[in-house]
Amino acid sequence: MPRPEPFTDERQPILFDDLPLPPPRSSDAGARRDMLAMIEALEAADSPPWSLRLLGWQRRTFAALAQKLTPIDAAALTARFDDELARLGPPDE
Repeated sequence: MPRPEPFTDERQPILFDDLPLPPPRSSDAGARRDMLAMIEALEAADSPPWSLRLLGWQRRTFAALAQKLTPIDAAALTARFDDELARLGPPDE
């Protein structure tokens, strides 16, 4: 005996599973890209590229972006950031 076909009603609205996924609101890739850009700016510099005030803002931004990454990635990038800051020394001002 054949199985009956499930009843389909053309008037039924689209189910949530059929909708496309919305874009993510926060992107780990974007945060990682921004953090690497800051590190690369420090690696390319011979002297501190930021003033003392801007350095404080960059540190806060870096810490906020680190929260979007996994703890291991955040720790690795933070260590690189701190090493580059130590290499360049304190900014003048």
